Amino acid sequence: MKGSVIIGLFFGFGLIILVIFLTQQPGLYVNLGALAITLGGTLAALIIYFSPMALQKAYISFRNIFRYKQYYPSDMLNLVVNTCRRSHKMSIKELLEDPSIQGIPFFYKAINLVADGVEAEDINYILQRENRTITERNIIAERVFRIAGSFSPMFGMMGTVIGLISMLHQVKDPAAIPAAMGLALVTTLYGLILSALVFKPISGKIRDKNQIDTRVRDIIIVGVLAIRAGENSQILKEKLLGYIT
Repeated sequence: MKGSVIIGLFFGFGLIILVIFLTQQPGLYVNLGALAITLGGTLAALIIYFSPMALQKAYISFRNIFRYKQYYPSDMLNLVVNTCRRSHKMSIKELLEDPSIQGIPFFYKAINLVADGVEAEDINYILQRENRTITERNIIAERVFRIAGSFSPMFGMMGTVIGLISMLHQVKDPAAIPAAMGLALVTTLYGLILSALVFKPISGKIRDKNQIDTRVRDIIIVGVLAIRAGENSQILKEKLLGYIT
């Protein structure tokens, strides 16, 4: 999933930069003051709008897009069923040494609870609560980036208005107004790029990933409880097929 984010950003910014260079006047599109107004204003508005905890959750969710390997329900079904099958041949503590389990924190924690002899009811409660907590955190993170995508065009327009006011008070030659107006509109361009190519796409990516990950964690919960109960792996597979769409 992180690959699609990188490819999308690379393709999007690459296309914009290419078009700018084709105009043969790329310097017209570079304005640090305009970027400061658009990006800084958006950040300031987010600080006012959201609590520090919400902003921290947004950062964690964004980081997790690149930090962990993305597992899909079909992948997790195969891994959980295989783990269940192996649990009949080896101890739970031996399963914990499997790198494929260690690489999935939620799965590793679930298996560890089984290894510690925690009752099935308590395992279900602990994992369901953590599942809800992670899902709610990502919902908040998605909202932060979605709101940021709404703010950035506003601050882009604000920068344009500031530039136009300054331009109209200083330009004495009416023929020079179109060129000066082009420079003032750079902030609007920055705001649109941040909204359409960064904030809102990341918001959608977090929402999409959250839906997939929630279902994956549901599969893990059902699978671990089956492992705790010593169920047959084929029966478990039939149970989990309902999570695959």
